[in-house]
Amino acid sequence: MASNPDNMDPELARRIAENEARFRVVNEKIEAARLRLQADPITLPFVCECGRLECLQTVRLTIAEYESVRSDGTCFVCVPGHEITVGGVGRVVQDTRSYVVVQKIGVAGDVAEQHDPRADEATEQAG
Repeated sequence: MASNPDNMDPELARRIAENEARFRVVNEKIEAARLRLQADPITLPFVCECGRLECLQTVRLTIAEYESVRSDGTCFVCVPGHEITVGGVGRVVQDTRSYVVVQKIGVAGDVAEQHDPRADEATEQAG
């Protein structure tokens, strides 16, 4: 298990990361629908992947931007100001005008990797 440098309650860190992972699954479905419909918009509306259950905001990204975030199973895309980094659960690794990328660390990072919908794909391709 990863360390928790700022001593956030591990259960709280786990719940935050699980909420973020749920939003990431929604975004995977948005991207899959775009591919299935062969639409070619400049940007797509993705759901903010912050850990706030009440958040309903979207962030517009190109497919390349989204894929860049998804290249790391511990990273999430958020509306600016929605990043949750307190208590050692994450750090901002990219900050743009329209979105922020947060990398989860410690317990939250472990949970993010466990719930990464692309992790199974990578394992299948490697094996």
